[in-house]
Amino acid sequence: MGKHTDPNEKSKGKYVVVGLAALLLAGGVYFGVTRILNTTVEKPKETVTAKESQSSSKEKPDTSSTKKSAKKTTKKSSETKDKKKKTTESSKKKTKTSSSSKKQASAKKKSASKAKKKTTVKLDASDLTKSAGKVYYDVQYLKNKQEFSSKNSERTIAANIIELFIMDYALAQKDGSNQVIEDKPLNEWLTPMIQQNDINATNVLIDHYGMGNMNSYFKEQGYPDTYIERRMVDINVRSTDKDNYTSLNDCMKLLRKIYDGRDQEPQKTMLDILKGQVIRTKIPAKLPDNIPVANITGEQQNVENDIGLVLTEENPFAIVILTNNVSDIVKTRTAIADFSLAATKIKP
Repeated sequence: MGKHTDPNEKSKGKYVVVGLAALLLAGGVYFGVTRILNTTVEKPKETVTAKESQSSSKEKPDTSSTKKSAKKTTKKSSETKDKKKKTTESSKKKTKTSSSSKKQASAKKKSASKAKKKTTVKLDASDLTKSAGKVYYDVQYLKNKQEFSSKNSERTIAANIIELFIMDYALAQKDGSNQVIEDKPLNEWLTPMIQQNDINATNVLIDHYGMGNMNSYFKEQGYPDTYIERRMVDINVRSTDKDNYTSLNDCMKLLRKIYDGRDQEPQKTMLDILKGQVIRTKIPAKLPDNIPVANITGEQQNVENDIGLVLTEENPFAIVILTNNVSDIVKTRTAIADFSLAATKIKP
């Protein structure tokens, strides 16, 4: 008989095979579970990493935008500071401008008040009228527009004042001061006529030129009230039928003509002759010796006249004083002297 396998051995072999299969199955299961677990664990890490990278990438732009916003904020703050600076500077400028405008306004007020003070200053002419029935006076300052006038110009007796108009006519003729009259140069007639009231010299010139010619000239020159009707006579001779006339306005116009043309002929010659006046009983009587005066005086019965230029350095002026119906010669002459002195004290 052949050999037979023991049934116990067969069952043992089965158990071995089953055990090995179980081991293999358990190993496969373990391996699979392990893989699955590793995969699930690693994927969240990747996800987390991806999230972290995304969050980090998102955070980076946020920092740059923060920087930009910070820069903008800085710029805005700097612009605000600049605006504040400009505002403060402009406010300072406005303050300065307002202060300067205030100063200018106050300066204008002061100058206006000064001007008012100047205009309120007056020359007292009351003494002139105390001893004369009719008084005409005018003071015009030659560097400004100050004037003190009786404003009552009309034709009145000229007395020797007419000689100034005769000199104006004579020097306006052909050859001027080079003229020869009765074998004498013109100036040898003009000088005593003006400076000494020499009526003989005046009558020579009246006869030489003719009253009609001179009266026409006076009218042409704008001296409508100045007129020669007769030759000169002695102061003590009363003449009732005819006389020689002038006015406040005519005298002032001629004086201004002489002053304005003082640097040219014939006004320069006229001014030089007037400065040599030797009769100083009225306008120059109380003035300091250092003040040049170019004047001509006139006397006649009941008439005391004096006109001229008072050439102070600060405020030179032309002055005309004509009086009529004089009751007291001495008082009238003194009043003219005082009035002239007061005129020198008016400030420009």
